[in-house]
Amino acid sequence: MDRRIRRVVELLAAESHASVQLEELARRVGLGVSRLEHLFKSNMNISIRDFVRERRLARAAELLATSEERISVISLRIGFADVSNFNHAFKKHFGMAPRAYRDRAHDNEVSTLDQEKAEETKS
Repeated sequence: MDRRIRRVVELLAAESHASVQLEELARRVGLGVSRLEHLFKSNMNISIRDFVRERRLARAAELLATSEERISVISLRIGFADVSNFNHAFKKHFGMAPRAYRDRAHDNEVSTLDQEKAEETKS
């Protein structure tokens, strides 16, 4: 992988909650914006915008499954300025609304705990 793209990925991971300014990213790695976009896509097989959105949505899914934080707080924390945009992006990516995802994650957690308890009882 190109060292400049590796650096961009590091910068995006470190500042995952901030809005992405392509001009700033390009400047920090010594490239023009269009060259950065081209190199990123050819190295990562995904656009910078899609990469950032997928990382944010993955983090949101993790927070939904492991916390009781309000969905609006999670959406702001991961970098979505508008909750309705977050809900739409989440549903498009995961095939269900954030609330349904959280409910399913909690149901699976309870189911897993029940299975573990049943296996302990058998032993």
